[in-house]
Amino acid sequence: MIALPQAMPFIRIGASSLALCRPDWLTETLTNAAAGTDVPSWMAEDISRGVESFLTNHYKGTVIDSEELFDRIEKTLSNLGLNRVAENIDKTPPPVRISLSEIARRAGAGYELVFFKLLGNQLREAAAGGASRVECHGIRICVKRLASARNYSQRCHMLEGEIREYVDSTRSLVERSLPDIEMLIAS
Repeated sequence: MIALPQAMPFIRIGASSLALCRPDWLTETLTNAAAGTDVPSWMAEDISRGVESFLTNHYKGTVIDSEELFDRIEKTLSNLGLNRVAENIDKTPPPVRISLSEIARRAGAGYELVFFKLLGNQLREAAAGGASRVECHGIRICVKRLASARNYSQRCHMLEGEIREYVDSTRSLVERSLPDIEMLIAS
């Protein structure tokens, strides 16, 4: 059995991207959907806690497709008579988090070309799956692993710059068809 770092399942976005299903994201999504309707924000927050409770205590899987999650939320809202809120739901999934250190581990020490290919694939797959925000984490560990360095050297600084530039250029290419997407290195 897999032990999740949180009790709620991950959200599958596209073919191979996963996002954390976080309570604050659920609350924000439902509160935004309730805005402009006669539903008070406290009720949206209460519904969010109900969805969280279902995912934590009753959902059997460790991963739920984003379409399935939004369908379940819409059906629940409709069953409660909150059709206008259901119609207002923004079906943008939560941010996709990409572990740069994991990609570097898979590529192997010194295999930078493989690393960039794997990173590009992950960035494009997340965008194609509907993610509006892609966050890359673990750049320092990633760079040290790729450079086979114990200490952060001049070579590491250069490689970090190349990775940042690659993420920016991939974002620029993807923005042509998805202008609202964000791709960034968060840490």
